Amino acid sequence: MDQALSASEVLVKGGYVSEDTLYSAFAESCGVPFLPLGSFRPRTINDNPLTFGHPAVGPMLMGLDNGTPVYVITPHYDHFEAVRTLLRRHPAFAGQVRVTAPAVMGHARALMNSPATDLETRYPDLSAKHRSSRNLISSFVIGGLLASALLLAPLGLWLVLFVAALSTACLTSGLVRIASARASLGSCARFDLPAAYNDPTIRWPAYTVLIPLYREMNIVPGLVYAVSRLDYPADRLQILFLLECDDLETAVALRQLDLPAHMEIVILPDGAPRTKPRALSYGLVQARGEFVTVFDAEDRPDPDQLKKAAALFSELPPYFACLQARLEIDNADDSFFSRQFALEYAGLFDQLLPWFFRRGLPFPLSGTSNHFRKDALDHVGGWDRHNVTEDADLGIRLARFRYRTGVFPSTTREEAPVRFANWFAQRARWHKGWLQTISVHIRDPRLLISELGARACLILAGFYGGSFVLTALHPVFALLVLAYGAGLLGLPAPETWVGALCLWVGGIAAAVGYGGALLAAWIAAVRTGLQPRPADLILMPVYWVFAGLAFYRSVFELVRSPYHWNKTEHGESKRRQRVA
Repeated sequence: MDQALSASEVLVKGGYVSEDTLYSAFAESCGVPFLPLGSFRPRTINDNPLTFGHPAVGPMLMGLDNGTPVYVITPHYDHFEAVRTLLRRHPAFAGQVRVTAPAVMGHARALMNSPATDLETRYPDLSAKHRSSRNLISSFVIGGLLASALLLAPLGLWLVLFVAALSTACLTSGLVRIASARASLGSCARFDLPAAYNDPTIRWPAYTVLIPLYREMNIVPGLVYAVSRLDYPADRLQILFLLECDDLETAVALRQLDLPAHMEIVILPDGAPRTKPRALSYGLVQARGEFVTVFDAEDRPDPDQLKKAAALFSELPPYFACLQARLEIDNADDSFFSRQFALEYAGLFDQLLPWFFRRGLPFPLSGTSNHFRKDALDHVGGWDRHNVTEDADLGIRLARFRYRTGVFPSTTREEAPVRFANWFAQRARWHKGWLQTISVHIRDPRLLISELGARACLILAGFYGGSFVLTALHPVFALLVLAYGAGLLGLPAPETWVGALCLWVGGIAAAVGYGGALLAAWIAAVRTGLQPRPADLILMPVYWVFAGLAFYRSVFELVRSPYHWNKTEHGESKRRQRVA
C-alpha cells in the first residue's frame, strides 16, 4: 500500500496525472461522488465555512439532502485506505460524503473567506448596505418640512427658488467644464512615462486582471483575443474571468477556447446581491498580483497598458493607490445614443478627470481600466458589493483614506449602448449608484470635510451636486420651454424686480452652463478625432432630457430595488473598429 501511495504522490507531483484525476478515481473506488471545481458551495455562519476537523481536509458541510447533512472531504494520500475502509463499513454514512481535490477545497474555503463582506464588517458606515443614519433621517425630515412649507408658498417664490437652483447648478457645472476644456488645450495633465518603461532587463511585478462576466457568451472570443494581446510576461500575469454559478453558457464558451495557463475561470458561489462589485470582491481574494486592474467584457485595452501602469507605479509614492486609463468609444456612429455617449466620454476622460487630477482633487473612477495597488484596495475594504456604481464610490473612499488617484496615457476602447432601452437602463443604474455614493459619504459631513478637506468637498459638491440638479431639471426645463413656445406659459413680468432678476440671472446662468457644456464637448470631440457635427451639439439638450428621465427612474429604483443591477447588453454594435 505504501508503495502505491508513494507512486501516486510521485505521479501527481511529477505532473503525470492531475489531482482531479487521482481523487476522482479514489471517489469511484469508495463508491461516492466526486465534486469538480465550482460544483458546490459550503454552508457558512457569518461567511465562515462549517468544517468539522482540519479546514483543509474536512469534513466540510455543503448542504442537506432530504434533511440529512452532506459533507465534502479531501483526505491526504496517506489516508486513502483508512477512509475507504471506513466508508465501506458504514454505507449509510458514505451516502452523506462527497470527495473533492485539495485545490477545489481550498478554492471553496478561499471564496467563502473572501473580502466580499470586508467593507461591511470593517467600515459599516462606508457601505451602501446600511441605508439609514441619523444625519440622513434628519435631512429627510428637514427636507420634508421645507417641502410642506413650500406647498403653501406663492407661485412667485417657487419661481425664484427654481431659478436659483438652476442658476447655481448651471454656473458651477459650466465654469468647471470651461476651465477643464481650456486646460485640455495646454500641456497634457497625465504622467510622463518613466525611463524604466523601455528597460528590457526590468523584472515586471505580478499583475492580476479581473474580468467579471455575466451572460457574455457571444463576445467571449473577442474578449479573450483582446486580453491575449496584453504585452506582459505570462509568468507574471494572472487573468481571472469571474463567472456567476448559473452562467453555464459563458463558462462553456470560455472552456472551448483552450485558455492558456495564466487565464483562469473563477466560479462564484450563489449569493446576493448579484452585482459586479460582489464578483470583484471574490476575485480579489484570488489575486496574486501586486497590482490589480479591472476590464469589462467589451473592453479592448492598449496592449502595453499594464506595463505603463506598472512602470508608473514603480516611481510613484505609495500613497498613489490608483491610475485611471482613458476610455474611448469606438462605435460612435451606430446610433444617436452611442454618438452622444462618445462625446460624453471624450469630455470626461480628456478634460474633466485630468483637470481634477492636476489640482489634486479626488474624482470618481470608471468601471474599467482602473489600476490599483492591491494592498491599498485591501486597506480600504475593497469594493462595496451593495453599490451599483462601485467605481464612483471607491474613488471617493480612497481619497478619504488619504490615497491619491491619477490618470495616465493609455486607452481602452469600449462599446457604447446602441439601443435606447439598453442606454436607459445603464444610465438609471449609474444615477442610482451615484445617489447611493452621495448618501454614504454625507452620513457624517464633518468627518467627510476633515478627511477630504473643505476645498475638495466644496468643488465636488458644487460640480457633481450641480450636475445632479441639472440632470433632474432638464425635463422640467424642456417642458417649460415647450409650454412657452405653445403659448401656454408666459415669461415672468420684467416690470417687477423679481421678474427682471429671474430673467437676467437665469439667462446668464443658462448661457454659461449650456454654452460651456457645448463648447467643452466640441473641443473634446475635435481633440479625440470624433469629427463633431453641428447636429451633435444641437441635439445634445435632447440627450440631457433623456438622462433626466433616467434619473427619475433611478430614484424609483433606489426605493424599490436599491441593489438591483441593470445589466448592460454588449455585442450590439455592428460597426466597432477591429482590433489591430
